[in-house]
Amino acid sequence: MSATVPQGAWTAPVDGLGPPRRNLRVLFFIRHLIYTRNFESTLRMLAERGHRVHVALDHLIADTAGTPWAEELIVRLAREYPGITYGPAPGRADDTEHWTDGWFQLERNVSLWRDFLRYFDPRYDAAPKLRERAVSKAGRGLRELVRLPLVGGPAGRRVLGLALAGLEARLPLRPEVQAFLEQHDPDIVLVTPLVDLGSPQAGYVRTAKRGGRRTGLLVHSWDNLTNKGLIHESPDFVQVWNEAQREEAADMHGIDPQRVAVTGAPGYDHWFSWAPSRSREELCSTVGLRADRPFVLYLCSSYFIAPREAEFVAEWLRRVRAFPGLEEAGVLVRPHPKNFEQWVSADLSGAGNVAVWPPLGANPLDPQAKADYFDSLYHCAAVVGVNTSALIESAIVGRPVHTLLAPEFRETQEGTLHFRYLARFEGGMLRVAEDFDEHLGQLAGALAGDVDHERMRRFVRAFVRPRGLGAPATPEVVATVEEACAVPAPTAHGSSARDGALRFVLAPVAFVLAVLHGRYSPPAEPGAPLPSLSRRALRALPGIARAAAGREPVPRAPAEPSAEPVEALAQAGGPDPDMREEERPRAASPG
Repeated sequence: MSATVPQGAWTAPVDGLGPPRRNLRVLFFIRHLIYTRNFESTLRMLAERGHRVHVALDHLIADTAGTPWAEELIVRLAREYPGITYGPAPGRADDTEHWTDGWFQLERNVSLWRDFLRYFDPRYDAAPKLRERAVSKAGRGLRELVRLPLVGGPAGRRVLGLALAGLEARLPLRPEVQAFLEQHDPDIVLVTPLVDLGSPQAGYVRTAKRGGRRTGLLVHSWDNLTNKGLIHESPDFVQVWNEAQREEAADMHGIDPQRVAVTGAPGYDHWFSWAPSRSREELCSTVGLRADRPFVLYLCSSYFIAPREAEFVAEWLRRVRAFPGLEEAGVLVRPHPKNFEQWVSADLSGAGNVAVWPPLGANPLDPQAKADYFDSLYHCAAVVGVNTSALIESAIVGRPVHTLLAPEFRETQEGTLHFRYLARFEGGMLRVAEDFDEHLGQLAGALAGDVDHERMRRFVRAFVRPRGLGAPATPEVVATVEEACAVPAPTAHGSSARDGALRFVLAPVAFVLAVLHGRYSPPAEPGAPLPSLSRRALRALPGIARAAAGREPVPRAPAEPSAEPVEALAQAGGPDPDMREEERPRAASPG
């Protein structure tokens, strides 16, 4: 089994990708540590081809399944490749001073408001849970504003959205980001995912573009362009998985289709050549299933998709055991690594021939975790899930994938735009049932060999590897990056007089936000009292005034690339206060 891409694998031409014209300096802003999973092969190939890559992390959070920091993927990559370094992004969102910056607070609020307005598009009328998530972030003021007659209609919201976009484009650049870019002096700035609700990453792209630097967005996952926020600042290119995402980028985000590169999904490349690490009998012995019966793999979903999935699985198992042909079939339940705590106390032993493994879930980041995950996919007879990217990986491995449109998941199945791709894109690969009888009949048929392999291959070819099942996506992504650096960098440009006038008008708003948000920032030292209102005002005033006057604010010293374990870097701050509930790290219950 090949656990990693061997060093040296990419120095020779790969699928027409010749040697690089020159060695590049790549600065890659990644929102969360876990996002590196989908770009492991990209980072490896860039380093193998002689490029230097610095990964700047907005949030340094531990793997939710409790993997030690020293074993995290980015740490291993940095140890394997001298050309890969990592460290915190400038003024990351768990930084105290960052939260007292009034201009940042204004930029963040404007970004959230634009994302909120997106969900009034008629396409989201059948997606109330997605709309509610955006509404909860936007704040009461905007929610009340869009209820007014002149603003609440489609025309009013369109005008408000255009005004907010113009305002966002004219906000002052963040000095710590400017200093960070000058320190690293990259040939290109990459970013992912860029579309989190209220994400500060648009500021990285905006600062890079004004400074005359090349920029690119690498789309992290299949739902990023439909279920999150807007692309607030257009980079020089956008890399996507397939033609459906190219259309989303153009139709939903206003990106010129000529600037969209369709490469396939690089994060899934390794599954096409992976091999099982153990026999089916060995796996069943490890997890506690009977080896003389086929087993169904139930892949759990995130907290946002299925907050009470353990209860559903218990009822599903009761129905499975009562259906002819499924009475003794094995069932392996794999908890989602960001939604595992409900499984700590779950007891499914009464259903017989059932196992929950790994008991706390696991992100397939290291070779052993990948082997465990792949072995489960490879040796199962069928897969069942609600709405998760693991269903796509199941189709890659060639296993039939099933789901039930249960009432409790209506808003997170058909109520999300990306779910429809699994069922309908190029004929889909997901067998969808309207009720339990239909679902269990389909499942029994799959265990008996009724599987449409051509349908799955057609979906995988179009959705995951649009250049052909034998054409990996990683070389295409790297070629896109290298080609973007083969053309002259854009011209640097500063602010106009109109921008300066607008900032002068907005300075009092930024000042108030700086003072108010200072109330919620943690003290500089544990146990120290919060600064008084007057002290917060005095601290905020100089930076606000300098930006309003069009003068460059005094930046803090940027952090040096780190060789420390991620754990040491993370001690300075906790999880992102704006992180969605399903993204928060979850600790296992004691006992």
